[in-house]
Amino acid sequence: MERLRYVARSGGGDPSSVVGDTVEALRSLAPGPGELVSVCRNLVDRAITCGPLWWLCSHLLANPDALATAWDLADVIADDPTADRLAEALPTDATVVTIGNPPTTAVALCRRGDLLVLAVDAGHATNGLVRRLDRSDVESTIVAPEAMLSAIRRADFVLVEADACSSDLVVATTGSGLAAIAAAHLGVPVWLVAGRGRRLPGRYVEVIAARCEDDVESLPVGLVASVAGPNGVRPLDAGLLASECPLAPELIPNSSGDEP
Repeated sequence: MERLRYVARSGGGDPSSVVGDTVEALRSLAPGPGELVSVCRNLVDRAITCGPLWWLCSHLLANPDALATAWDLADVIADDPTADRLAEALPTDATVVTIGNPPTTAVALCRRGDLLVLAVDAGHATNGLVRRLDRSDVESTIVAPEAMLSAIRRADFVLVEADACSSDLVVATTGSGLAAIAAAHLGVPVWLVAGRGRRLPGRYVEVIAARCEDDVESLPVGLVASVAGPNGVRPLDAGLLASECPLAPELIPNSSGDEP
């Protein structure tokens, strides 16, 4: 139980690690069905912007036997090929704009030494991204928020990484919405990086957006030109952001359990 409390408090970490730590703690605790609902609800409440944690808890609550194979679920998140697919798809010598310190995008960019990354600062998290890129010999520059428009004018792409998304709405790091609006106005394509576990039922994404107004931004999917996911980079269409997990209404506070 103490391990679960620690996981719940550390929701700002790498999503793959959060999911792995959660599974390890749950397997040790072995909660019964009723207790599992309470535990999962507490987990997503404490780490509300971690899309893969919602994904995991939804699968656990939808399948009575899922806890027995929970490590398989953790492996799905850990083995997400989205970073590989994004690294392969970015054109040679491209200039890209990023926001904050996006974990999947960072892995992809570190594999490409021919890019220029204009990293828009968001809550001072961008320093970590730039240090990581520097260690991988990837050229990068921190961009102050007030200079974001100038950076987007220079860019070939704007990369927005989803914390969570549905077919209608994206929740991402603060600054992402403004960047997407500016890019659309300037004709610069926005690529949405949506790795495994980020595509959720619309009700989940609405809850996340409503609860975290001060920490993240929501933006309409219509600002996105292409989606980078496990199957590569594809032009946006309705099916690309379909939910990867079932809806578990009991995860949502004050839910009646009925699908909208």
